Amino acid sequence: MDELQSTFAVIKSKAEKRQSDLEQTLTVAEKFWDNLNGMTATLKDLQDTLASTDSPALEPDMIRDQQDVIEVTYFVLYKAADVQCLFSVD
Repeated sequence: MDELQSTFAVIKSKAEKRQSDLEQTLTVAEKFWDNLNGMTATLKDLQDTLASTDSPALEPDMIRDQQDVIEVTYFVLYKAADVQCLFSVD
């Protein structure tokens, strides 16, 4: 009977450890997918923005306007890049 109780205790301990590990993994996986989906949406928006831009202008004022659009695009891109790495497990 002691051996049966000992075996049960070991199995129960391992099952509890597994449950804990799965819960931690689920938390990391949810964070990963949230970040990935956010980054995918940001990249899609940037792709749409770049696809809708005009050809390079020839007049200085129009070139400045286009540069402003690109600067905003870079800002959005680098802001998204500042988000912690998709693979971080903080």
